[in-house]
Amino acid sequence: MPSRKTLLEHWERLLQQSGVDSPRLSAQVLLAHILGMERLDMLLDVGAPVDEPCRLRMDELGVRRMKGEPVAYLVGEKEFYGFTFRVGPGVLIPRPETELILDHLLESLDTNARLQVLDIGTGSGALAVSCANLFPYSCVAAVDISFEALKVACKNALLHDVQDRIVFLQGDLLESLRIDSFDVVLANLPYVPLTTKKTLSREVLCHEPHSALFSGLDGLDCYRALARSLSGAMKPGALLLCEIDHSQGLAVIDLFSGIAQNVRILKDYAGLDRLAIVVF
Repeated sequence: MPSRKTLLEHWERLLQQSGVDSPRLSAQVLLAHILGMERLDMLLDVGAPVDEPCRLRMDELGVRRMKGEPVAYLVGEKEFYGFTFRVGPGVLIPRPETELILDHLLESLDTNARLQVLDIGTGSGALAVSCANLFPYSCVAAVDISFEALKVACKNALLHDVQDRIVFLQGDLLESLRIDSFDVVLANLPYVPLTTKKTLSREVLCHEPHSALFSGLDGLDCYRALARSLSGAMKPGALLLCEIDHSQGLAVIDLFSGIAQNVRILKDYAGLDRLAIVVF
């Protein structure tokens, strides 16, 4: 039987040759998943043998990874803000950049506040579920146009035992909602410009849902529709947080400045425009 070290080196080499992102980490996460262990625990004993069923399973997942299938889809989960979320091909994989929304909420709001929060385009429910965890006295409404995404989000709410404080609704943006009842609106809508489509990695382009990625040539079609829906509807002092493309900061300021008291853009850890903060 091959050791963990031998198997990891073998698959790291194959994944590197196939051109996928993070070949070493990919191999480690896949093998740890197959062994039912935490990755770091597995690495503490890399000389341990790997039995034949696990080796064959690693071959199966390794080949799929070589074809560009994201690791998160292969193992069925992704960590976000310290919480584990179920994910699958029907939902966008949560990104580290999106954690900036939660960072800002924690910096600017009392965690004991009784807030009414709306998460538009909830996807896997990463923002809605994390928000319900971090603000235990608040209630969340989570909306998505995709029924498949809502099924995943509901499972994540159950996983984190916050299902009693989240209402999941299928709909397009603010359809049939009384927006003036919300204190905070979170929007991680599709924002990737179609003009940049060819620059995306094959694992994003070939595997993640395009409906959750693209929104017109400049990526702002969904946010334009959101701005129209919010105009004159938000209560004074309500907060809107939007994740955006690094190229959209000035356009988003222009989009919301006419309907809000204040609009500003925060940069991500790479120094790129990433989060629009809108106060009504």
